[in-house]
Amino acid sequence: MGMIDNIKLIEKYICENFDEWDLDDPIEEEYYDEYLELEGASDEELSKFEESFGISLPDGFKELYKYKNGSKYMSILPCNIDERDMCFNLMSLSEIENCKSYFQNKNALLTDFPEYFSDEEIEEMRDTRIKPYLFNEKWIPFAQYCDSCYLMLDFDPDEDGDLAQVICYIHDPDEIIYASKDITELVESIVGSL
Repeated sequence: MGMIDNIKLIEKYICENFDEWDLDDPIEEEYYDEYLELEGASDEELSKFEESFGISLPDGFKELYKYKNGSKYMSILPCNIDERDMCFNLMSLSEIENCKSYFQNKNALLTDFPEYFSDEEIEEMRDTRIKPYLFNEKWIPFAQYCDSCYLMLDFDPDEDGDLAQVICYIHDPDEIIYASKDITELVESIVGSL
């Protein structure tokens, strides 16, 4: 199945199973109606976005964003990351650009925060797919959960990582966790778990 067919399955699942994810009823709250009215991003908008960040977006990301440029209040990415259930809302390209003005807009290693991370904690978090940063200019947040956790495309992976892999920033306590090889694999794994 393709990206859009998978997203449509997830939309249906969320509308029928919102209570399992502790979400408001998207039909009753009219989140779904609002979501249905959203348009996709144009090729020109995606190109400008790529140029502004000096990146080349993966095909799966472009396909998703041509379908819907964000999801507003409709949660369409129900994920289990590191044994934690989180249902993410897709950010629009303009929301991503705004977010990058204050979040993931600088490079800062975990070791730059000794008051928050001991050497042992940093070693426990070590994943050879992800560079040991807390903030990285080449991480692009594209989905959010509770305004504090973000799914991000990683354009600066470590030695065993993949360019544009999906990683997750979890706040309080702050940590960066690997989510999937790419956005297509992430969506496929969500559908596989429905």
